[in-house]
Amino acid sequence: MSGEQRRIAVARLRGGMRVTVRPACPQDAGRVQDYLRGLAPSTRYDRFLGPLNELSPAELKRVTHGDDRHMSLIAEAKVGGARTVIGEARGAVAPDGLTAEVAVSVADPWRGRGLGALLLQQLECGARGLGAHTLVGDVLRSNAAMKRLARKAGFDMTGVPADARLVRIVKDISAPPIGLPCAQLAAAGLSIAA
Repeated sequence: MSGEQRRIAVARLRGGMRVTVRPACPQDAGRVQDYLRGLAPSTRYDRFLGPLNELSPAELKRVTHGDDRHMSLIAEAKVGGARTVIGEARGAVAPDGLTAEVAVSVADPWRGRGLGALLLQQLECGARGLGAHTLVGDVLRSNAAMKRLARKAGFDMTGVPADARLVRIVKDISAPPIGLPCAQLAAAGLSIAA
């Protein structure tokens, strides 16, 4: 992502914990791997749609070296005096520029506090800023938490004909946003995209 799009979001989660959401950078490579390794195996399986212990070197580089078509965010909180990664989100705008694929994970102890919704909101604002009109993501049918989050965030669900294990979440973002627009979020320092 370009320098103008590297804004930081600071918010309070349910329960009062302060969290920072920001683009991942090359210095985060080890922290991202540690975060993923620390997830419960079932959480990693849900996020990556199969077994995975850590990212390959090529995938880790994609996550930590963003560009104008890819958004990689990390969520951090102060835990025991240290900044700890507690969630991550990624978005990639398709070559047509109209669709952005999104994915989110939240560490198990941080679920149910609004972090997943915050990460999805940040991805939506980022995708809007890059010109996308639709958000999509593939989710395991068994991943009830992600399907619930997607419904709350305004996504519709369709089947994935090529894989009966999956549902596709889809959200039309071509219309102006309802609620707090991305421009106001940006002005408040709560968006990653200008």
